[in-house]
Amino acid sequence: MHSGKRILVLAVAGLLSASALLAIVILLVGHFGETQARIVGTTALLAGYGLLALPSTMLFDQGRSRLLAAGGLVLAAAGASLALAALWSGNPPAALGKAVGTATAFALASAQAAALAGRRRESDPASVRRLFALSNALAPGAAAMFTTLLCAEIERESYVRLLAAVVVLDLLVVALQPLLARARPVAASYRLRINVEPPDEALTVEVEAPDLAAAAAKAIRGAEREGRRVRGLEVVEQAPSRAVLRQPVASGSIRP
Repeated sequence: MHSGKRILVLAVAGLLSASALLAIVILLVGHFGETQARIVGTTALLAGYGLLALPSTMLFDQGRSRLLAAGGLVLAAAGASLALAALWSGNPPAALGKAVGTATAFALASAQAAALAGRRRESDPASVRRLFALSNALAPGAAAMFTTLLCAEIERESYVRLLAAVVVLDLLVVALQPLLARARPVAASYRLRINVEPPDEALTVEVEAPDLAAAAAKAIRGAEREGRRVRGLEVVEQAPSRAVLRQPVASGSIRP
């Protein structure tokens, strides 16, 4: 686990534990008043929005979709700040409550997009790629509809039903992506030797891909993500089944 993801996971776990322990102590030996409820609520809110930020942190660790990852972190931070302001204000205005709902809805949409982007593979079939694009339209669309519902105070049952239908469709599209990705045909495993610089060295990597061209492209992209330049590439062997994505045999490693 990379450092950024590890730190956030540990922070969320700590906040959840602190929230539960505070609630237990207050319930058993203390007076559960308004201040105590706000303290417990603060730790719970920070943990919840920390979970929303986790997919974006994973994208940063992977070096992928940095703009999406940055947007997800900003939205999670904004949602947490607004929610804490509403919690501690005592009698928050309606506008603040709407702002909390809006930021949270878009933070959820961003977290979904980041989580799906983080699991994408070069070997995903075309159906999964199309579903990924559809989910990236449905989630912000549902968030925008929810924001309109809050701000315009729409009470029409037909609108609420339409919003619920969009949410259900989005959940279906999200659930189908990993299922269809797992149902794809078994890809071949290619062992490639690539010459990279800096430093000037040869690395052997094992890459899973549908064909040799895709395997070579994946290995080259992995080297470039590490800030290296590929000077040459050759096939060592082709295995008939799935294998681990990387097996460095020289000093250093490349993430295909």
